[in-house]
Amino acid sequence: MKDFLTRFDAAGWPFWTVLFLVFVAPCIYGVSLITFEGVGWYIPGIAGVVCASVLASLVAWGVNSILQSRQKKLRKAARKSAKRHK
Repeated sequence: MKDFLTRFDAAGWPFWTVLFLVFVAPCIYGVSLITFEGVGWYIPGIAGVVCASVLASLVAWGVNSILQSRQKKLRKAARKSAKRHK
């Protein structure tokens, strides 16, 4: 279990879920501000959930890109070090 916790090479679904839960209330509020007064409560709710899921996906994608590029640099440095010590 300790190896699993120390090896963090990708932000997965739990990270996306946390981001979604953080973004859902502000997105629903933001969508409710820009919709007309006559619409039902479900329109801002659904649009806010879609907005939060897209926003959480974009943030998770960015974090994954950063983590993967960092891992790639570490692998490249390890390979270079191994070649040097041959």
